[in-house]
Amino acid sequence: MQKQRKTLVIAFMGVDGSGKSTLIKELNKKLNKNYKKVKNLHLRPYLFLTDRRTVISNPHSQKTPKSKIISFLQILIWLFIYRFFFLINLNKKNQLIIFDRYAHDLLFDKTRYRFNLSNKLTQCILNFFPKPDLWIILKAPINLIEKRKKELKTKELKRQMKMYIKFSKKKKNIILLDTSSSIKKNISLIIKEMKSIVKSNFF
Repeated sequence: MQKQRKTLVIAFMGVDGSGKSTLIKELNKKLNKNYKKVKNLHLRPYLFLTDRRTVISNPHSQKTPKSKIISFLQILIWLFIYRFFFLINLNKKNQLIIFDRYAHDLLFDKTRYRFNLSNKLTQCILNFFPKPDLWIILKAPINLIEKRKKELKTKELKRQMKMYIKFSKKKKNIILLDTSSSIKKNISLIIKEMKSIVKSNFF
């Protein structure tokens, strides 16, 4: 009898315009038939049948941060949601979960989430979050990112890019991809890394 894989969780991280949506779309096309179910999530899980959150077209226009108390409650609620979602999904057979952004984005782009806790406290709480099996950090030349999506000022783009790259050096099971390379090449690298992880994900 052929062994079945348990759930595999991967998370794409990177600045706006780094190519997350494009790679996720191509990965779905490539792997849709390989898994019994593929779930795509943006930032955090949701606990209902459909994700009813609205998309904010310009998140950086929201300049007023939440209070520290509200921010603290927000990340604790996220912690509960993440842990509960992983609890009910992690042992399902042959399932792939793809995150477009992850909770750790709170460290890199506080303006987007109007988040107002220190990085030290945020990181301390994030240590209790379940981790994906594979982190995929995306980078690209700043001028290319600005051509794709001009949302952040150049200085802020450089700051975030630097933080993502620094983050990539501290985590296990992580690949840093340059999306100025071909989509086909990057998809091949992602699948190769996924296969390596899957080998140890049998029961």
